[in-house]
Amino acid sequence: MLKISIKYALICGVFITIIYHLSFLFNSNPLIDLSHLLFDLILFGLFIFFAEKEYKTYHGQGVFHFWQGMTMGFIVYTVATILFVGALIIYFQFSEDAVKNYQEAATHFLNERAEMYREQFGEAGLQEQMDEIRDVTMWDLVQSSALKKMLAGFFITPVISIILRKQPK
Repeated sequence: MLKISIKYALICGVFITIIYHLSFLFNSNPLIDLSHLLFDLILFGLFIFFAEKEYKTYHGQGVFHFWQGMTMGFIVYTVATILFVGALIIYFQFSEDAVKNYQEAATHFLNERAEMYREQFGEAGLQEQMDEIRDVTMWDLVQSSALKKMLAGFFITPVISIILRKQPK
């Protein structure tokens, strides 16, 4: 079970890293754009499904318990996230402007929605958000990205595990 999970986790981590970097080519900042959560859900869902299906078919004789699915899913999304975080740290180390580019993009994003933000949170809330963007560090961005990936995996794993579970008769 562990070997299969790690195999699919490594592939998933590579795909998530590739999607992250391809996003910049399409003028989308994956650190800001929440549509990347959808990509994470789809990729985690696919690789968790493939890992669990392989285990169920070739090692479980067609029997697959929910706990097995949850365990395999946890391993897949955790290892994939660790791989992604490692690649993200390397990216930030070699790209000196990455944090600055994020700050500019986030400020632009917030300025476009400033009026709506003022209505909901007031001028003080808008200024506080601008200050947080200005003070963000590489580690803040890495932590935020890792948390988003882990949450995506956490939410999709039970769905896939329920779909594939089959009790012995």
